[in-house]
Amino acid sequence: MHELQVRATIVTPPPPGAAAPDEASPSELTHREPEAAAEAAIVNLASISEADRSGWRELLASRDESAPFVEEEWVAAWSQAFRPREALLVCGWEGGRLVGLGALQSLSESWAGRRTGVLQSLTNFESPRFEFLSSCSRLDVQEQLGRALCDERRWDVIRLEYLPEDSPTLRAGLKVADELGWHRVVEATYESPWRSLPRPPAAWDEGLTRKFKANLRNRERRLDALGEVSFEVVTGSGAWHRALQIFYELEASGWKRERGTAIAQRATAKAFYDGLVGRTADHMWLPILRVSGRPAAAQLVRVAGRTMFMLKTAYHPNFAPYAPGQLLTARLIQHGIEQGMDALDFLGEQMTWKADWGARLRPHYHLLLFSPSLTGRYAYWMRYGLRERAKAVPGLRRLVRWLRARRGRA
Repeated sequence: MHELQVRATIVTPPPPGAAAPDEASPSELTHREPEAAAEAAIVNLASISEADRSGWRELLASRDESAPFVEEEWVAAWSQAFRPREALLVCGWEGGRLVGLGALQSLSESWAGRRTGVLQSLTNFESPRFEFLSSCSRLDVQEQLGRALCDERRWDVIRLEYLPEDSPTLRAGLKVADELGWHRVVEATYESPWRSLPRPPAAWDEGLTRKFKANLRNRERRLDALGEVSFEVVTGSGAWHRALQIFYELEASGWKRERGTAIAQRATAKAFYDGLVGRTADHMWLPILRVSGRPAAAQLVRVAGRTMFMLKTAYHPNFAPYAPGQLLTARLIQHGIEQGMDALDFLGEQMTWKADWGARLRPHYHLLLFSPSLTGRYAYWMRYGLRERAKAVPGLRRLVRWLRARRGRA
């Protein structure tokens, strides 16, 4: 479902709604507390103490919209499945208490033909959102974490992916880069849709267009004509093994199987979701829609606080004319309201079927910081700097394209 695609838009100033680094002001989400600056250090993921693990769990409450993707269980499942070369944590402490944390990986990449050290967020195509955690989303702690990464001088490029628009990590990163003389680039990636759920006695479909509600009723009647339609939500650890196999089979029954992108066809992706369910089964839902007992659609949903996060959705192509994914989503929303949920976060980029639900959009960004080292400056200018200068100098863009083409032939 969520094939993450980065659009080529480059935004060098702070993203919409964020103050410039030297104008950052306190807010309810990102504020400074009158405490001493945190002590920060970079440690190996495997070496974190039990006390810091407990502090990690406490920090998750500061960013509900990102918590499931930066919790220890997610990080552990991701690391075990994708096996990064070096998994790291940047941590901040005050008085021995953990007040900030970010999960990262150390990479070596080729940028314009030169070997470049890259420190990247612990993310890939299965990670729809990322942030550093800090107590009460404190900007001073976020900045201290950023400075610790830059001061290490091990990496030429720091790349943090899929940061939501209001992320204190994004704002702090921009400020630290400007203070330390690092080039910084913000790339717009996607706008991720989410829908707040109405509270009873309001109707579950409040706010949906009349046409879409009519389409749902019509598809429901047509599906009913095929046989008995049933709905269940698998929770806990008891029935998960068979339910997960149903999901994998549905996801691999259509175009993803033809392209070789189904989870069951990618060993690392399957290991990740198997591991995630194994670690967080009590916080996972697997809704299944059946017709005459035959699975027609299923979803993987992570539940955190009062939000449902839709990780994946799948349906059998034989039922495609009836939009089983939409009918399943309608039932999921009703079930979520019954369980006291406040929102459904669709994750990933906006799509037509998501837009039908009248969802609001949360922009996401990649933040890249380039060190003042020779390799860091080279990486910046070859990837971004020349392109930006070419826009302002007549004829320079053609020269840049010619130089890149020549380098490619070489």
